[in-house]
Amino acid sequence: MSRQVCGFSLSEGPILVTGAGGFVGQRLMKMFHLGEGDIAVDSTTGFRVPAGVRKLAWELPGPPPASLGEVRYVVHLAGLSSVAHSRVSEDRVMSVNAEGTRSAVHWITKRSPAARLLLASSAEVYRPSVSKLGETSPISPRSPYGESKIRAEGFLSDSGQDYIIARSFPHFGPGQSGHFVLPSFCRRVIRTTDSGDGVISTGNLTNVRDYLFIDDVVMAYACLLANGQTGGIYNVCSGIGHSIGVLLSLIMKMSGTGLRAVTDPRLLREEDQFCQIGNPEKLKTLGWTVKVPLEKGLKILYQWWEERL
Repeated sequence: MSRQVCGFSLSEGPILVTGAGGFVGQRLMKMFHLGEGDIAVDSTTGFRVPAGVRKLAWELPGPPPASLGEVRYVVHLAGLSSVAHSRVSEDRVMSVNAEGTRSAVHWITKRSPAARLLLASSAEVYRPSVSKLGETSPISPRSPYGESKIRAEGFLSDSGQDYIIARSFPHFGPGQSGHFVLPSFCRRVIRTTDSGDGVISTGNLTNVRDYLFIDDVVMAYACLLANGQTGGIYNVCSGIGHSIGVLLSLIMKMSGTGLRAVTDPRLLREEDQFCQIGNPEKLKTLGWTVKVPLEKGLKILYQWWEERL
């Protein structure tokens, strides 16, 4: 028997999602159609789950709840996800992201050794490059966040477990915290439009990023659980880069007003990677493709924020 998830076939058996209360976790539970027998964990139980899903608290890197039972798949999303915040809380990001992954891997190898584990890693592990980044591109994190993800990957490679590493490039969508770049732009454009100021202060708009809409990221995770090679590393990205300035311009255009952006030197960060574009061809060979074009995704995000401001 098989279980259909986002058009991909998984084996029957429970799915465990860590970090289930977060942006990606919430969308993944819905798109995976999680239900009876599946398990969702986060640092507290103050989050929503689909009907039938068992909800548990697991504050990483601490020990798992005693009632956590054997599962067939683990999607390990739990962790701190802000590159900027990692620079002011390095010890905490290392504890939660790296040591937290070690705790999760330890539990899996001891209590659920037949499980297939997918780690949501990050493109922040790569050395900056003007060329497209492949899975064998040089590793050289420029932030504690990136370093924490490399350490997390190392715990998997040493475990002997059936695992897959997804190096996800930036992604966005409804429900993402407002301090991330694209939700922040949407909020500021909407508020500036409402106030009539006409000017938005920005940081560096020349950096280039490879963005995916959240639904395409979740479908990539389903594809990797179903078809990924054990021990494989896969970029989750579109292969197309856009400058932050272009992304802001697209969002400002949605306002229907003549807004303009002005650079504020106080918002510039020297540590930013200038260019970060991935090569998704390895993932595409498994049957995954981009379904939501960038502008369509931005429109969905913008309308979501319009309804809430």
